Amino acid sequence: FIDDYHNLVDNIHTDIYSEPSHADNNIISNGLLPIVSNSGTNNTTLWILCDEAQSRFDKITFHNQQFTAVKDNFRSYFGNAVELSVNLRNTYEISTVLSIIRKHNDEIDYAGTGSANLPQQKTGHYLRGTKPVIYILRDNETATWRDILNKEMEILRGSDSCLKNKDIAVLLDVNKDHMKHTVDTVNSVLERWETTDDFITVLLTVNCMSAEWPVVIFICRCKLVSGTVTLPDNSKKEITFSETITRLYTAISRARVYSIVILLDYTPNKCEHTDKLLEELNRRDVCRIIER
Repeated sequence: FIDDYHNLVDNIHTDIYSEPSHADNNIISNGLLPIVSNSGTNNTTLWILCDEAQSRFDKITFHNQQFTAVKDNFRSYFGNAVELSVNLRNTYEISTVLSIIRKHNDEIDYAGTGSANLPQQKTGHYLRGTKPVIYILRDNETATWRDILNKEMEILRGSDSCLKNKDIAVLLDVNKDHMKHTVDTVNSVLERWETTDDFITVLLTVNCMSAEWPVVIFICRCKLVSGTVTLPDNSKKEITFSETITRLYTAISRARVYSIVILLDYTPNKCEHTDKLLEELNRRDVCRIIER
């Protein structure tokens, strides 16, 4: 049931992003609510909450608003429902990294309209685990990041590892021009450990807003966005910021225990928010930054 639920949530996010008028927009109010309201009894003690607004896409925000409007009604059919005020899923290291990313994401909210509703983290409330690793590449040379991916996979699937293929996901965020080449390169590395019935998940981040894995490898190309924003005082300001910040949050939050990031095409002094973020993440107690 949980796997089906994750698939359902991910399909909703994907469809709303690509097709705002898709019927999945009403899956909760017109689909799930009638089922639970017409069933005889609901003794379920587990309330599953999806991570809302893990992306800055406006079309996905539409779904978050709709979900918020009906979630109390939906939850009322579960007698022992519990709502968590903080995210208890990740290890201390991952939750700390997410808290730092969220703080810098808030600073991009020039218009003062409120940032994405990212799940709250509470420092020190988690088990200690493996430190996330962020590789920073100044270019996008295939041979370089392919070698990194191969070495990390050798560690994750080595003879002394307890991990299986189903425990690992490779998430991608690259533009359309690089997509086929990136996917083909990733698959050429993973095929060493895969069989017909046992494979490693490869997905775009936009297609996995709910699913989780013990280990997530995120391959992302830095993407800068420039434009004019309206400030709270109605004045205008030209800004440049990186969409990498929100996408880092989305991908890393899918990992429960360990996360590896391969950040391509990073250029310092192009986006002050990304520069400050990476500087703050370079903490020996919670994260490893490796520059290539």
